[in-house]
Amino acid sequence: MEPHLPEESGSLHEARLERWLIRCKNSMEKTKQSIDLYYTLKSLSPDLMCDWNPRSKWFQDSVQAICFFPMPELTPEGDRIIVIKYLTKDAINYMHEDLARVALMINEARMCEEYCFSDIYVLDMENYTLGHASRITFTIAKKFAVCLMDAFDTRLKAFHIINAPSYAEVFIWILKVVLSPKLTSRIYVHGEDLTNFSKHVPRMCLPDDLGGTGGSLQENWNLWLKKVDSYRDWFLQHDNFKSDEMKRQGGAFNSNDLFGFEGSFRRLNVD
Repeated sequence: MEPHLPEESGSLHEARLERWLIRCKNSMEKTKQSIDLYYTLKSLSPDLMCDWNPRSKWFQDSVQAICFFPMPELTPEGDRIIVIKYLTKDAINYMHEDLARVALMINEARMCEEYCFSDIYVLDMENYTLGHASRITFTIAKKFAVCLMDAFDTRLKAFHIINAPSYAEVFIWILKVVLSPKLTSRIYVHGEDLTNFSKHVPRMCLPDDLGGTGGSLQENWNLWLKKVDSYRDWFLQHDNFKSDEMKRQGGAFNSNDLFGFEGSFRRLNVD
């Protein structure tokens, strides 16, 4: 019924619709709004939502610099642990926008095949350096937050940052700016002492490298890289499925209303 949206079909699309509805707490209206935003962002933010080719150079470089993947075991409450870790202190191949694209590709694959109640993010900053810090921008952080939290309707239960150095304060501050107050209250920062952190995340849901029993970090990452590569043909085809803003009833979508680039940073409130 919406002429600006593409027509999709097939088993993968049906699976994504089911999970979209679950993520939106079975609200049909919210699901429709989320789907509309997803295809709109593929038009308005192709730097993050398109060119999802796992065999491209940007992808191959970025996955050597940082990993972003879900652990296979759910917590007893049915939540999924998402592990993020800087793999090297050398930031030469680290681009913040490329990390965002990799993360969105992982979420796309998750939308096709897995279930959970909500996500618990675990960011290990052991290898985080000033070189990484210098590459973070507000623009990319804000776009990524909208794509992840609104277009994919990610239900964030907690965000644990471990092994955080003192100069990670800028990163944490940006994170709090682009998220709503409700979500920023779920950010927990831990230094090298992980005693408190271990009380929140079951060991079976963490890689061996982080004190868990869920297999090595690199083994888990390699499995997800293979999974993402298996979606390559679908990703490339799906690049063409985006909104046609010239056909939107009531006029084209105004990206400034969504991202707030032309006004105060406080205009964006991702929930």
